[in-house]
Amino acid sequence: MANSIRLLRGAFGHVSVLTVATNLVTHAHAEPHIIVWLDGTAGEMTIGSERVKLGPLTAAGINPLQPHSHDLSGSAGPGRFLAFYIDPLWVRVRHGLAAQMPIFPTPEIRLEPWLYRASAGLLDVCEGYEDDPLVSYEIERLIDSLIEAADVTMPRECAVRRTGAVPDYRVRKAIEIMKERVAERICFDELARSIGLSRPHFFALFKEQTNLTPNVYWNTLRMEEALRQLQWSEEPLTSVAGNLGFTTQGNFSRFFRDHAGVPPTLYREAARATA
Repeated sequence: MANSIRLLRGAFGHVSVLTVATNLVTHAHAEPHIIVWLDGTAGEMTIGSERVKLGPLTAAGINPLQPHSHDLSGSAGPGRFLAFYIDPLWVRVRHGLAAQMPIFPTPEIRLEPWLYRASAGLLDVCEGYEDDPLVSYEIERLIDSLIEAADVTMPRECAVRRTGAVPDYRVRKAIEIMKERVAERICFDELARSIGLSRPHFFALFKEQTNLTPNVYWNTLRMEEALRQLQWSEEPLTSVAGNLGFTTQGNFSRFFRDHAGVPPTLYREAARATA
């Protein structure tokens, strides 16, 4: 069964409906997001150090730049999921959250039956009315309910880990260099030397400061740039692949599918249909 994607956009961010048939490698996103299982194989997500088994009573909440993966191995077929990629500023202003406060105190969101039915029925609400302001209103209300359910699962006061703070100037400098060179190939040995650290010390400090390895953070930056180019540029996939340091289009397509769950061609089609 082919993977598919559908996008709905608004001030809240965007919603994707994904049919995923293969495992997703450890990756991260700049946006907080919520994953709701719809049908087919649910699989199990690893979010940070915790595992979440998705289903009609359980969704997953993932904070910005929180590492996560999705295991569908041993399944009889693909699964279909509703993925809310939420604008960080929108959700913090709307819910009165300070910049360093985690949006999701715990990755497991327990769903009341009515909330799961509302999530599963979102497609019917949106069908044929994607540009209707009432659709954005319904999506925003649903996101509010899911975030409130996360609060009920574990009060935010119990979550002590700060998110987004990188106090060490060497790690901040490394991140700046990575962002400047996102369209190039990178050598982590050279990057470590440029900030005055050995490779082992650099990797340990980076993980301590960001909760991500340099490799995962680098791939996050490349995915963000890939999404931007696929949506807004007219360049063919071979050029997009070359722009991001991939030697072949096939390597880029595998990278994209392993991180997003869908091929870059399908993402481009869906993104342009809603642009």
